Amino acid sequence: MEEKNFEAHLFDVDTPLNGVLSHFYQFQTSAKAESVVKHLAPNFEMLLVFNFGPPIRISFNEESPGTATIYRTAAIGPLRKLLNYELQPGTNAIVANFTLNGFYRLFKLPMNELGAKEVFDPDILIDKTCFSELWKKINVLEDLQERIQLLSSYASQFIEPTDAASKPLLDGASYFHNPMIHPVKAIASETRLTERSIQLRFQKYAGYSPKELLRFLRFKDIVHHIMNQKDETLNLFDLIHTYGYYDQSHLIKDFRYFMGTTPQKFLNELIGKGFCIPKSDHP
Repeated sequence: MEEKNFEAHLFDVDTPLNGVLSHFYQFQTSAKAESVVKHLAPNFEMLLVFNFGPPIRISFNEESPGTATIYRTAAIGPLRKLLNYELQPGTNAIVANFTLNGFYRLFKLPMNELGAKEVFDPDILIDKTCFSELWKKINVLEDLQERIQLLSSYASQFIEPTDAASKPLLDGASYFHNPMIHPVKAIASETRLTERSIQLRFQKYAGYSPKELLRFLRFKDIVHHIMNQKDETLNLFDLIHTYGYYDQSHLIKDFRYFMGTTPQKFLNELIGKGFCIPKSDHP
């Protein structure tokens, strides 16, 4: 029944947006659907939400939806924690998923200046009413393709070229997936920059540190491992050994940070119950 009342569509982006956004994601529920809470895994990306249905209540980790409410537009992220969002009957929303430095290129805001908040009004970020006006123009369109096209053409007008200072981070993104390489040292060596400079640039363009990213990528691998296993019980010691954790408390600490739960509860209570891993991953 839930599948009949819920639809979702993913749209790839073309030049010049493909260096700024990874994709658009649209989801909607029928007027007869029952309210349901879904969960989006952390991906360390920025999300820009356009809501054309009833208010969407959201929260993070173990909190019940209601920490924040999306009425029309909202920017969320970088998404470090499990995102819970409530779908009411008639929900209809489009989400723009940003690339590593995409939010910076579109909003022209250093990411480290956003502060500790997780949900933002995009018009307040730029001190204009651009997104409110864009929402009104999209809202009157009934065709989904026309809505995506208008979003794409509007965003394309404001894209800034990639800063030369961010290029070493983009060029060195693959280093974060090689356990034999210390990514910051490698990027610094190739560019003749200090490690401190690389760290500061990550904070500016991405909103987090290389250390945070490495921690998340290891955790993401564990999530994929658990989702692909067939057993209903976990061998925590195998996970600790395979993924280089110090001990059981170290592993559980990461689960509580990113998901607000324990590994076994994640397996029992989230997988297959409205839990989704985003299409794209950083870096």
